Amino acid sequence: MNFLCIHCHFHQPPRENPYLGLVPIEPSAYPFENWNERIFRESYLPNLYAHYVKDGKLFKVVNNYGKISFNFTYSLLSWLLKEKPWFVERVREHAKNALASGFNHTILPLDPEEDREVQIVWGIRAFEKVFGRKPRGFWLPELAVDTKTLSLLVKHGIKYVILAPHQVKSKGTYLRYHLPEGHIDIFVYDGELSHGMAFGELINNMEEVIRRTKDRKGLTLIAVDGETFGHHKKFGEMGLAYLLENHPNIKTLEDVYELIKPERETQINEFTSWSCAHGIERWRSDCGCSTGGMPGWHQKWRDPMRESLEFLRSAVKERLFDVLAEFTHDQKKALFDFVDILMDGSVEDYIKRNAKKTLSSEDRKVLLKHLYAYKYVSFAFSSDGWFFADVSGIEAVKNLLFAKRAIDLLGDGNIEEKFLSVLSEAPSNLQIYGNGAGVWHKLVLPQVFSQKNLATSIVVLELSDAIPQRGQLGSYQYRVEGFEPWKVWIKDVQTEEEFESVEDLREFNADSMPQPLLSWLLDRWALQYLEQEIEYTENYELLLEDLLLHARGKPFEGSQLIRSRVEAHIKLKLYLLLKEVEPIHTVWNLLRKADSLGLSIRDENVKFWIERYISEKAHRGLSEEEAVKIVQFVREYNASAGRFDLMVNLWELQNWAWENRDKLNPQTLKFLEFA
Repeated sequence: MNFLCIHCHFHQPPRENPYLGLVPIEPSAYPFENWNERIFRESYLPNLYAHYVKDGKLFKVVNNYGKISFNFTYSLLSWLLKEKPWFVERVREHAKNALASGFNHTILPLDPEEDREVQIVWGIRAFEKVFGRKPRGFWLPELAVDTKTLSLLVKHGIKYVILAPHQVKSKGTYLRYHLPEGHIDIFVYDGELSHGMAFGELINNMEEVIRRTKDRKGLTLIAVDGETFGHHKKFGEMGLAYLLENHPNIKTLEDVYELIKPERETQINEFTSWSCAHGIERWRSDCGCSTGGMPGWHQKWRDPMRESLEFLRSAVKERLFDVLAEFTHDQKKALFDFVDILMDGSVEDYIKRNAKKTLSSEDRKVLLKHLYAYKYVSFAFSSDGWFFADVSGIEAVKNLLFAKRAIDLLGDGNIEEKFLSVLSEAPSNLQIYGNGAGVWHKLVLPQVFSQKNLATSIVVLELSDAIPQRGQLGSYQYRVEGFEPWKVWIKDVQTEEEFESVEDLREFNADSMPQPLLSWLLDRWALQYLEQEIEYTENYELLLEDLLLHARGKPFEGSQLIRSRVEAHIKLKLYLLLKEVEPIHTVWNLLRKADSLGLSIRDENVKFWIERYISEKAHRGLSEEEAVKIVQFVREYNASAGRFDLMVNLWELQNWAWENRDKLNPQTLKFLEFA
């Protein structure tokens, strides 16, 4: 028998601000709001609609999830479930191909055994919640492995894992490892092919992959980060689609698990991973493995950062288990079951199943605050925090912000003082921060927001019509009443704590607003200003446009100033038309006016606005006539763009056409460049 399996590991760390429950604006992800959104657009969505092109024509659109093995960590899935539930529904159609994973991607062999088991149980429960079945396979975060971790996986019903060739002592692609608790099977990926796909140019030569594997006996497994396809390697999803459509022996790991038995038995090399040549040192020491640093940088900060967090985790657990002992029948079960609440389950059901007595309102708050302190200290151990080059990196700072939230939920200032005394031993490579304590004060604490900050922000957003008078904002329910002053009520839906405030806005400072709320406010204010600007200057700009027309080819001193003014005016109108998803003919007419005036407004921003407009149109539902007009508009636009990188992509419109191909005229499909 001959099989080729492709496994994609999809993961993003938790990105939300724990004081708000929303993902902040991340400027480095521009033009998208944050890195989750950017990578979704570059990888997760393209793999749902991978374009298979032949002779320059779109032959078909391939859903790569249908033929690969894959896993999504819940730290990524939780964001997708909130922001892209329709996408999760499409992935669920291929639940049979999925593996479970650790809940928020901690390095399991470095976790104390009880926390390791929580990560495994929470990961399995999350898998069952999303995919509706019990998992057989499990992706070890960073493939970090030791015998104790595998024993826990066997204990909780896992049948197989994936490892790298250097992590097993026997040669083979499908092996069995015996443990006192039973056995676990190990799929061993092909190191040369996987490395060539992820870091070399093999992704651009799938014919070579087919040639090298189509007649190979037994199993060949290629395992890579799923973000390789489209994010790390642009258009990589198209190469993957070509491989899946043309290789004669594609199978998933679930298929292979049912079809064949392991070749032989093996032992494992303890405390190894797939991304650190030194075992698992990348997540606790200055081993030399790092990403994104400058020449001469060290990672001496890793050990003190881990030590400070371990101190905090111990403090949280000590208090948590005292609380669980007071309020619940079985502390371990109560901690395992808490994941149901994290996945939007009912607090009432949780208390009914676990409480050994009737809990008062204050009892519930104490219990929930300690449980959420454990959640956030667990998030502080997400592996990304140690993966990169400095303690001031965005991932390390996010881990420390989760730690701060855990400290605040405990309400013990002495813990923060002891925590910082250890963290201050973590030297930064950047003089501006000095050490971990400098990072704490300059990067972590500015992201901490009080309920008072939130109440003020809610009033300002409500007055600006950015949010309604009542509703839910991140992790808070809220209500605004009255007028100058305003009465604000908010409730933390996690801890059930309530807060009331009277706001007069006399001391309002926009700098005190958390992101992304500040961005929402500025966008709203900017939109109102821009709309008024268009209204007030319309006639004036018409005069300037006439002047440009009459002066065509006749240079004069102020011509460039007038040209730039009219160009800005038209670009502003274009932005508003596209933002408000107006009919395409209004956009088209404006572009033609710009062309008639000899103005060049085609740039990276306009390209992004138009593609966002097309995406919004496709998701709202298009008529065939509208789709044809959009294609005509884009072709005319691209003909004048001048540069390939400024041309608008019809990718999302083609995806819409593929989904509706049975309803569309064949001529329309041909017009959209389908073969």
